[in-house]
Amino acid sequence: MLRARDYADADRIVTLLTRDFGKLSGIAKGAKASRRRFERKLEPFTHAILYFRRRPNGHLVFITRAERIDEAPPEFDDLGKIALGSYMLELTDALTTEEAEAVDAYEVLANGLAVLARNPTSQALRHAFELKILQAAGFGLDFGCCRSCRKLAEGDTGFVYFVPSRGGIVCAGCRAQAAESAVRMLAANAAALALLSQTPLADSPKLPHGGADSSTATARFLATILDRKLRSVDFLNSML
Repeated sequence: MLRARDYADADRIVTLLTRDFGKLSGIAKGAKASRRRFERKLEPFTHAILYFRRRPNGHLVFITRAERIDEAPPEFDDLGKIALGSYMLELTDALTTEEAEAVDAYEVLANGLAVLARNPTSQALRHAFELKILQAAGFGLDFGCCRSCRKLAEGDTGFVYFVPSRGGIVCAGCRAQAAESAVRMLAANAAALALLSQTPLADSPKLPHGGADSSTATARFLATILDRKLRSVDFLNSML
């Protein structure tokens, strides 16, 4: 579940990312009172099987029942995990649209929350999740080589420049030909992001993260494609 709000005296309106139906918004009648059907099953971070039916008119589905999945991630028990988990939910919500195909985004989010449940909060996991959820949404960022000359980003080559409008980096030699606004990054940090983008999320906590300039580069790109600032970002930054 991505987000929820109370409605009337006993109902909840929830936004869900589903494997088979994309992102859905629904109303759970009596969710605040029904212990058998909904207790602790329509909360953020919950991984559940949902039963619903379409309404003849309107975009909200009627959610009739929910069942927790046994392998669902446990509740997060520290502020760092809550901060990163909340960011994962909000970023996924911002990058998906109602009822559009979202199998890849669903898998990235489910895997990201499961990895977070088993590991300490880390910048490496944050950066890996950002790259993979962007790729699932159709925005595959390239930090591995220069967009112009295809030179590889390597740790001993000084600086590279991330150009949001190009969705990737240019090397120092090609920077003069890239007139767009750019974020200067250590080449080692760009190489770290390139590795994180190619590594399964489960292995990302063991890898080097991309540093502060990588967070700046990703934030700059997100600002160009999203219509709002994510509310969870400041909280997450204060924890990391």
